[in-house]
Amino acid sequence: MTAGPRLRVSAPDLVHARTADACSDAVQAVLSSGQWVGGTAVRSAEQQLASAVGRSHGVGVSSGTSALTLSLQACGVGRGDEVVVPAVSFVATATAVLRAGARPVLVDVMAGMPLLDPAQVRSAWRPRVKAVVAVQLFGNRVPVLGDLPGSAVLVDDAAQAMGRDLPVGQGRVAIFSFYPTKVLAAAGDAGLVATDDPVLAQKVRALGHHGQTPDGCFASVGLHTPGNNRMDAVQAAVLAARLPDLAPRVAHRRALLKRYRARLGDLVLAHDAGSNVAVVAAVHPQRDRLRAALASRGIDTACYYARPLSEEPVLASARVHGQLPVAKRFCDTCFALPCHIGLSAEDVDHIIDVVQEHL
Repeated sequence: MTAGPRLRVSAPDLVHARTADACSDAVQAVLSSGQWVGGTAVRSAEQQLASAVGRSHGVGVSSGTSALTLSLQACGVGRGDEVVVPAVSFVATATAVLRAGARPVLVDVMAGMPLLDPAQVRSAWRPRVKAVVAVQLFGNRVPVLGDLPGSAVLVDDAAQAMGRDLPVGQGRVAIFSFYPTKVLAAAGDAGLVATDDPVLAQKVRALGHHGQTPDGCFASVGLHTPGNNRMDAVQAAVLAARLPDLAPRVAHRRALLKRYRARLGDLVLAHDAGSNVAVVAAVHPQRDRLRAALASRGIDTACYYARPLSEEPVLASARVHGQLPVAKRFCDTCFALPCHIGLSAEDVDHIIDVVQEHL
């Protein structure tokens, strides 16, 4: 049997096509204004994005990675501190801790959906822990962690969660990524720090803008030397132009997940009811064989988390709490099926048919 048209795991060009005119007009307005760094476009996008995630203050930054690093720094995390991080996440979740000068503490995740396990957080605790990063993997809500001991702060890594139902996070601060494959995508790199704390927001803004204070001076912020991590005005304009289209795209992704689950059952992970379905994650004991079979029929898949963070050489200095059996099992079996606005119900049925042929 010959392969049909290639079905991609993501399609940022199709997302752009839905908002092309609005984006073009918004970008042209920025270029004509001469306000290419900061200015009206950035301030407006910050306000709209913060409101969309239920927070009072938003600070646009250069990437989701910068958002997490700056948030930890603004919360006072630094040298000698530890930060608890789930062992299943993109590597930037943990390397942001290193850039803040602290040490990641990698803990196991929950079975069924690889989210931060509150029991593991408690058992890994010691006085040096200054923060916990709760990763909303695939746009799913992390179980309530409750009050953390001492002065420790909870930071929501909501890089994949833009568009999920409110509340998006439970921490003092939440960070978002607008990388082109995200559900709400910029035309390059961009990120957001969202909080209800105006003092924390101002610290993040200063850290991302060379330490500039409202009076025009430049100063260090807490333990850290500021740098340049600003969101540029073109990315802000693109995000504001695409924001009205976010809800329809989330609804479409939820419908695709429902269709996958109806026929493939627990091979596809269940998401919580408010998830934006950033990824349709599947698990299979012969993951690589199944992915190869799908590829031979023109169906893209992806393996975003091929191994736990404990096995990444860049994180050799991390403290690993326990053997991480759930994280390792998940990483050995997980992969992502196509899920984007360009897929029809018939496309998904075809993907499911091919999967079932090779189970």
